[in-house]
Amino acid sequence: MRPCSRFVVLCALVLMGLSCRAVNPTASLDYTPSTLAMGPLWIATWLPAGMNDFRFGPQNRDYLARLGVNAVQWLQRHRDDRGTAEEQLMRFASDRGWQMLAYYEPHDFSPYDKLHNWATRGDGLNSDSLRVVVESVYRQWNANSAFAGYLVGHEDYRLAQYASLAEVVDMIALIDADRPAYSVGRLRDYEDPSAFFDALFDSGGTDNVFQQEHYVFRGGVPVEGSSFQRRINLLADGFDEVARGLEGRSGHWHAIVQVQSEMRGTQVYYRKPTPAEIRLQVGLGLSRGASGIVYFLYSSGVEELRDNGGSVVETRVYEGLVDVNGLPTSNYAAVQQINSDLRALSPKLETLHFHGTLSSRLLLQNSLIRRVDGEVEVGLFGDGQRISHILVVNRWAHSAQQVRLELSEHSVSYAMAGVEYDQKKNWVVLELAAGDFHLLRIEQRSSEDG
Repeated sequence: MRPCSRFVVLCALVLMGLSCRAVNPTASLDYTPSTLAMGPLWIATWLPAGMNDFRFGPQNRDYLARLGVNAVQWLQRHRDDRGTAEEQLMRFASDRGWQMLAYYEPHDFSPYDKLHNWATRGDGLNSDSLRVVVESVYRQWNANSAFAGYLVGHEDYRLAQYASLAEVVDMIALIDADRPAYSVGRLRDYEDPSAFFDALFDSGGTDNVFQQEHYVFRGGVPVEGSSFQRRINLLADGFDEVARGLEGRSGHWHAIVQVQSEMRGTQVYYRKPTPAEIRLQVGLGLSRGASGIVYFLYSSGVEELRDNGGSVVETRVYEGLVDVNGLPTSNYAAVQQINSDLRALSPKLETLHFHGTLSSRLLLQNSLIRRVDGEVEVGLFGDGQRISHILVVNRWAHSAQQVRLELSEHSVSYAMAGVEYDQKKNWVVLELAAGDFHLLRIEQRSSEDG
């Protein structure tokens, strides 16, 4: 841990004695730029997860194709005369030029031979047997252009599992150095987040990926006000923890964005986010260096949770981006538009490195922004040495904002639509729609600029 400034130490004491590293990047200016450039944005959606019905007919394919993603993730066991669900989607993704993760066991192996199972055994692995499984997964999918990596971890929070995860990650790097390992969960829920990241990012491979899932729009969360903003703080702080955990490591992370509603029995466990709330989640992820956005959940349907005896103990009813008949729900068009914006943003971000975050919640003295008028988060990006771009995110999902930033030693070298820059007074004025975000290119002012 680097030494903390006196000011940050005081902030940490206020925050119930948290250490400097436990405080999010908005409370410290010592963030080391990411070792990897952002790369093309991964824009994906989860398809059926835990549902019983398999729906992938022509209409389903058509609406999925129109959503504007470039990747898909699918957890569902199904087989018909066209093959398994995984095979059908992998072919579809390859035809579309998309990417997809492999999850299930290779042909002729036991269902217990998913790489996920190996990664959670926690009892010391037989390296020869593990090699056979990894090689088999590799051979099964290698000819498919969509095959982008291996989903090896899914909410595996126990410390006892991290050693076997590390062995699986290391074996993948030996067999298939070009494709990363992926793991999904909420970082705060791991028994030892640092040890988990050691296993995922330091065992093997150079660009493994953690996908952070955190759904904050519970049934009783309002659409505005202090209670709403506290939930947004919680989401941002969780993203901050991932960014801090990745500091100095060679790897990427993706933000899993809540788009679903969920009923558990008669209770609204999650309410459906508004279009602006979806956009806000995307912007918050990008402002913390997320190189991908994954929408959960695309499909709608029923999930039945059963006990060891096979009896149903809980029923969950989901509504995602399409309904149970495969037709678009109210948020489908909103995600279409966001994805269009992300595809336009991706070429501007892909060569940049994440440099940290500033926030109107706690704007520390810095050489970039002197003052912020408005409720925003600001992601910092550059070449790994100097900051050249800032991403400004409207923290309000209920209303547009006019946001004013007073820059210090920098000026805006180009302004997007809805952005004004006062060269003399160093003020940038942005008109941000509810939950919206803008990327600006900035440059160091020369002495001749006055």
